[in-house]
Amino acid sequence: MTASFIGAGLDTELLADLLGTRRSATGPSRPDTDVFMTDDPATLNVTMEVAGLDPDSLRVALDGDLLLVSGARRRPDHAGRRVHHLAEIDWSRFERTLRLPTAVDPETSRVTYERGLLVIALPLAARPVISRVVLTIRIPG
Repeated sequence: MTASFIGAGLDTELLADLLGTRRSATGPSRPDTDVFMTDDPATLNVTMEVAGLDPDSLRVALDGDLLLVSGARRRPDHAGRRVHHLAEIDWSRFERTLRLPTAVDPETSRVTYERGLLVIALPLAARPVISRVVLTIRIPG
């Protein structure tokens, strides 16, 4: 049944959202994400929960109407033998691809990472922008 949905053109990320999965059996994890619009100025906002991520691994790019976000949460090194009693933290790479509902202006976009949240503010564009742009991430401190 799933194959017929994918074959019908349903976005696989949307399908994962509908099924409530955060990780595919073979792929990277998908961080929890909020996407919302604000006005004055008109902005598309994306907030991702990526606590513990390695800031050097973070990549944010716009490719036409797609927002591409990826990075990695790396397990800290511990000397000696390790015996886990509970292991729930996902120490892996993650990626998220979001289809934007409207055209945005990459030149005035802002990306910040603070307190475990990646916040992306994408001001709306007067006209569609067809290009691939890698955005710069600001980390306070």
